[in-house]
Amino acid sequence: MKSVLLFSATALALSAVFTSSVMAYDDVTVDTTGGKGFVGIGVIAKPDYEGSDENETRVAPFGRYAWASGRYVNLGGTGGSENAGRLSLNLITTDSSENWTFGPLLQYRLKRDDDVDNQQVKRMKEVDAATELGAFVGFRTGPWSTELSFAGDVSDEHDGYLVYLKGAYKLMQTSKVMVSLGVDTSWADSSYMETYFGVDNKNVGNSGLPFYKPDSGFKDIGLSLTGVYYFNKTWAVGGVASYTRMLNDAEDSPLVEGNQGVGDKNQLSGVVAVLYSF
Repeated sequence: MKSVLLFSATALALSAVFTSSVMAYDDVTVDTTGGKGFVGIGVIAKPDYEGSDENETRVAPFGRYAWASGRYVNLGGTGGSENAGRLSLNLITTDSSENWTFGPLLQYRLKRDDDVDNQQVKRMKEVDAATELGAFVGFRTGPWSTELSFAGDVSDEHDGYLVYLKGAYKLMQTSKVMVSLGVDTSWADSSYMETYFGVDNKNVGNSGLPFYKPDSGFKDIGLSLTGVYYFNKTWAVGGVASYTRMLNDAEDSPLVEGNQGVGDKNQLSGVVAVLYSF
């Protein structure tokens, strides 16, 4: 287990520090003949913790490489307002299926410490970074795509798991422009919810926040709009604007907008990036 955690932290630490919360760039079309891919770097603005009413700005690298077989590796992030990076590997070849994807994923979730703007959350006990392992399955046909994924903590930090569901529809795809509309939601178990949205004797610190014990359930739902403009076959510029609405026990948390809430149930994120295809 220690070797898994060491590999996980090494593989994703840098990407998770900078990754975007919404990576709809999965829809960027790349010619995979002989193996092709792209890398990008952008500037993002997103909540400084899940449920915060304050945004922070940071740099965001991401990328994708596809082999001629149809297998690919993708580096991006999770949806919503989570601060987590994701590395996923599709194992299904195009000879097996042109529509389905499936494979393992590795996530690295950033810690929540006193480096947040809210003075009460700042005084809570720190939540250390977490490493999560899981899998995904996706289906794509024409302009439609959908993906279901699962990730569980293997670092003994929150000891929970999450289920993600996302879909996308390409509104436009030309040689110069791609526009895509996405929707996503996530479900979290009680261990995850208590770690990131709960308040008790163990984590309250001297924050003054009221005690709160959340239960499992859907914690958010979001919409995103992605646009990419291709200058040529090599260079492009893109952007993502996303809105996430916290739900159920996540919304009612005092860290968000519940009793004496200090955050916001409405979460906004955005990224502007430059892409290089090879």
